[in-house]
Amino acid sequence: MTNEQLLQLIKDDQALGELLLKAQISTSLGGLVAPQQAREFIDMSVEQTAPLRRMRVVTGIVRSYELHDISLGEPVLRPAVEGTAPDASDVSAPTITQRVLQPRPVRADFDVTFDMIRQNIEGEGLNATLNRLFSKQFGKDIVYVAFNGDTAYDPMDTTPKGKATRALDGLLKQLAADADVHVYSIPSTPTYSGSSGVFSAMIKLLPKDYRDDRSALAFFVSQNVLDAYEDEIADRQTTTADAVMFGSADVSRYKRIEIVPVYGLPDDKIILTVQRNLVVGFGRDMQVGMDVYNRKGVVEVTIRTDVDVSYIRGDAVVLGT
Repeated sequence: MTNEQLLQLIKDDQALGELLLKAQISTSLGGLVAPQQAREFIDMSVEQTAPLRRMRVVTGIVRSYELHDISLGEPVLRPAVEGTAPDASDVSAPTITQRVLQPRPVRADFDVTFDMIRQNIEGEGLNATLNRLFSKQFGKDIVYVAFNGDTAYDPMDTTPKGKATRALDGLLKQLAADADVHVYSIPSTPTYSGSSGVFSAMIKLLPKDYRDDRSALAFFVSQNVLDAYEDEIADRQTTTADAVMFGSADVSRYKRIEIVPVYGLPDDKIILTVQRNLVVGFGRDMQVGMDVYNRKGVVEVTIRTDVDVSYIRGDAVVLGT
């Protein structure tokens, strides 16, 4: 909103005008957000969204961003003999992987009613409340398109999810097209725990270089899959099973590998990979517009930015499908 609109609003309704002044997440004129404000907004989205906290997040991309990864793979140490050059077979050549993030424009729109602003119990903390509300939903939507996005998705689907899906090509589509990705076929009636379960089978497909560092890995699954896994544990006649049933034990790990529920991920898709292998990138500019409609009693908030998603190494991924 313009300065004139703000002044008129304050003149007409002093309390509401002051709250709106405190509630702004852009400049007083709307439009381009300062880099620090954009970073804080994205950080807040990441903090409130479990999958984003595990992934690598890159901000401030101008047009594109190259993702470089250098892997030596096999051990490179050899016995050293004074005055003797190494054999050609003992000289390791690094494998260099390069992918490019090219953020695409996306937008998010919110309506905030005057009543919500007046009655908000946060009082002078309204700005933080609105920011947290917007950033949480923004982060949730980014996660959805990061995994499920498909620019070729059915154009006849005009539902909110259908429109979001077409925002960009997500990880499931990208990984399915990569021959380096290890593919596991999930049984029609899967069991997730145990030596013959889905999780163990997927771990065995991951190359040993990645498999050995369990703290760096994660299963990205749907909430239904995590629920089914917890049910399998709860059905056992053990103390741990009782604790899981009553919610006093956290079993969101399998063999020390974290299990992360992903909003909108299909039940028949599971990704096992090094957490930081998955990357979300945001463009340099973020725009936030706020428009006041006094007759409707609504403040319309519009957020525009650019986003893309990718991964670094295909051979560090097992795709369950």
